[in-house]
Amino acid sequence: MNGVNVLIVEEEYLIAADIEQAIREAGAADVAIYRNVEDIPERPAATGRFQLAVVEARLGHPSVVAYVDELQRAGTAVVVTSADIAIAGAFPGATHLDKPFDSASVLRACRAALDAVPPQPIVT
Repeated sequence: MNGVNVLIVEEEYLIAADIEQAIREAGAADVAIYRNVEDIPERPAATGRFQLAVVEARLGHPSVVAYVDELQRAGTAVVVTSADIAIAGAFPGATHLDKPFDSASVLRACRAALDAVPPQPIVT
């Protein structure tokens, strides 16, 4: 993950911090964390700022489905995390990671997502 810019959308601060630490230790260049999709002040998918997104999906949050679709259309690799295994079907093309998970599982999922998407230029 050397030099990759990463977006994390996770409601639980401690989980987001654990994901961030693992990704930074794996070489990520920049990490942005938001509690939910509605908190994101810009549409980074359109700017190409992020090559990887780790997004929490919960039932009752339809904006997440639309945003993940936007990220994928922009060529961003996406890992969708959730404690609800039934939610995986709402995110075709994304790498799924069931909660709870550890740092090694996050990194495996991130690498799988990045491997599944053609490389995007890194925008700084």
